[in-house]
Amino acid sequence: WGDYLNATEDNSDGTVSVTTSGVEDGQTVTITLNSQTYTANVSTNSATVTITAAGLQALSEGSEDLTADVSDVAGNAAATVTSASFTVDRTATISAIATSALSWGDYLNATEDNSDGMVSVTTSGVEDEQAVTIILNSQTYTANVSANAATVTIPAAHLQALSEGSQTLTADVSDLAGNAAARVTSASFTVDRTATISAIA
Repeated sequence: WGDYLNATEDNSDGTVSVTTSGVEDGQTVTITLNSQTYTANVSTNSATVTITAAGLQALSEGSEDLTADVSDVAGNAAATVTSASFTVDRTATISAIATSALSWGDYLNATEDNSDGMVSVTTSGVEDEQAVTIILNSQTYTANVSANAATVTIPAAHLQALSEGSQTLTADVSDLAGNAAARVTSASFTVDRTATISAIA
């Protein structure tokens, strides 16, 4: 699973590859993770230890490491090795997008679509520089997260291309661990560019 263990990866067993030296085939390597032990036998100075999905799912969010132990056939115990730490990160979310998050509000009028529009997005559990993607009228727009917020620009030309009537947009983001937030669909807004007065007899 690498530097991060995400909400998809912990649905399957994981493996830890261990390299030994001077340890005979058939000797047992023991991995300890979260106070649980997992073993595999050495073959040509290496072993691949399986960590069950249930064991991975039991890990708390945050930083974790594991240890490896082995002894040779003569009973010499290798010094315990502690892995580099990895991060358990299973969550990323986007807050609901109300029309107040749209620079044009509930209505997009014939004046507002002459300028670029802005969509403000709030995230949770998403690292800086991760990309938020907005889809509006089959067009895609992106901006990077900073302090769990992003402001996405919609060009004026694309606002002008929207049909009259009700519209919504969607927002997507994934965190650094690869957890995709549930897609959020905005509250609807209305494109309305015309107002007329009937002839006065």
